[in-house]
Amino acid sequence: MPIDFKRLLQTLQEGITKLAAKELKDDVATATPVGLAILKELQDGLERWTMELADGQISKGDFADLVLGQKDELIALKHAGLAEIAADRFKRIRPT
Repeated sequence: MPIDFKRLLQTLQEGITKLAAKELKDDVATATPVGLAILKELQDGLERWTMELADGQISKGDFADLVLGQKDELIALKHAGLAEIAADRFKRIRPT
């Protein structure tokens, strides 16, 4: 069965937007672009690996290993995004 990668990517983008709205309500304007940037970083690899999985060129285990192999990059992007969110929160603090 062929995989509709565009639909998969759209679903992931919608999920990121919903997750940011639910978990980071006050910082959704910052968190959403950070999440989408992470997805963009992974997009080429995800597309290639998804197609290889669909074609039987790699196993589900191989696919999982490839995705998990991006962990260091994801952590770096996450920390950069969290730092931006923290800075935004700090800027909104008004002295009393």
